[in-house]
Amino acid sequence: MVDYKIIKYCRLCKKRFVVRKGQSKKNYCDACIKRMNEEEDE
Repeated sequence: MVDYKIIKYCRLCKKRFVVRKGQSKKNYCDACIKRMNEEEDE
């Protein structure tokens, strides 16, 4: 089975990022995910 990459755009900052086929449900870039997790901890 081929594990290809998908180009997606972040829903928050509209930045383009690449994910593997298995992570196709990911809608936010790593920077926005980290920012959201930090805000939850407060």
